[in-house]
Amino acid sequence: MNQQEFQNQYRRRRRFIDKQVQGKLLWGLITIELLLFASGMLVVYLDMQGTLEENMYRVHQLTPGGRPLLFRELLITVPWIILININLMIVADRIWKRNVQLIVAQLQAVLEKVRKLDLRSLTIDAEQHEVLKNAESWFAIERGRYHSIQSGANQLPDQVIFSNQGQVNQLRNQLAELQDQLPHR
Repeated sequence: MNQQEFQNQYRRRRRFIDKQVQGKLLWGLITIELLLFASGMLVVYLDMQGTLEENMYRVHQLTPGGRPLLFRELLITVPWIILININLMIVADRIWKRNVQLIVAQLQAVLEKVRKLDLRSLTIDAEQHEVLKNAESWFAIERGRYHSIQSGANQLPDQVIFSNQGQVNQLRNQLAELQDQLPHR
């Protein structure tokens, strides 16, 4: 695969969803929300059941606080649900940040190795994310291109006699091949 094919294949696309992490977080959130809702409704039901039992024969009397019974029970239950949801959002945010930081740290290590032209070996966990798989492929292409340029440079003659037109043409061809392998800006 040449450089142009690689660039077309791995051209940056905007991806706002990481299916692995966000899928797990979404299922966890749905499960916890269902449990919260069910437990909240159970608490309201049990509290209302007890209150109704207490006030069975006092139908026309107001509740002690002057608020309707359901409203009072919801004022007790809803803040707990909101508090638990806020804590869950904080936990999900920390999990998401940790995952992104692990991916970015490995990607920065790859970019730093290429910047320093240290193309000997690469140790990243490419199984972890698609971005890292793409970085690993790009690193392999850069490494192959580097070795190709290095071997082409080693084949250049030490001395050139400019009066020998055949040798000059051969040198031009070799330099043109090397230039084709360099990144275009």
